[in-house]
Amino acid sequence: MIVVDEVASGDAASFHGRKMPTEPAPHLWWFRPERRAVVLGSTQDSSVLDLDACRRHGLDVVARRSGGGVVVVGQELNMWLDVLVPRGHHRWDDDVARASWWIGDVWARVLESHGVRETIVHRDAMVTSPLARLVCFAGRGPGEVFVGPSKAVGISQRRTRDWARFQCALSLRWDAELHAEIVKDPSVTAHELRACGLTVSLDVERLAVDLGEEFRTELS
Repeated sequence: MIVVDEVASGDAASFHGRKMPTEPAPHLWWFRPERRAVVLGSTQDSSVLDLDACRRHGLDVVARRSGGGVVVVGQELNMWLDVLVPRGHHRWDDDVARASWWIGDVWARVLESHGVRETIVHRDAMVTSPLARLVCFAGRGPGEVFVGPSKAVGISQRRTRDWARFQCALSLRWDAELHAEIVKDPSVTAHELRACGLTVSLDVERLAVDLGEEFRTELS
């Protein structure tokens, strides 16, 4: 099966609101945000944020339709890839939790080949807490990739009757201080957020090529 591979750029709100494809083939959507943004989970609103701090840091405030907590996105902060699987494809799984395991396996395999060692794909139930409900990278979801306590790849999932859209964010530079500053809750500190995300030095362009090859192989 042909895998449709697309690269998009623009603002995070437009990409989150992008319509599902019309052709029933798997898609890889690579996104390069032109501006940094803080993305809210589907159950959150802007009241959880210090909007003055967001403005100081030049962050757009965007809502997504999948669950989870706050994520700050930017080209220097993360790599963003959406994997879209149509119903009836061999990678479709009605089990919402298990459906993302293979996505994490691909990320872990490619990251290991680029020198990121001892990756672990989370295959248990969602692990949450008050902090994780506020900041996405503080929790653990099925298929997500970890190095020790730090989340390397976060995955959120959005489903329609015909599609499963897996939104993946690889942490390139985790900024605990920024996350602590933009959330309104004064009890959230950079210290407790410091181990939540990963900072890695990678050849991002080469990594994208290898990821694309692995995903196309798995989806073909």
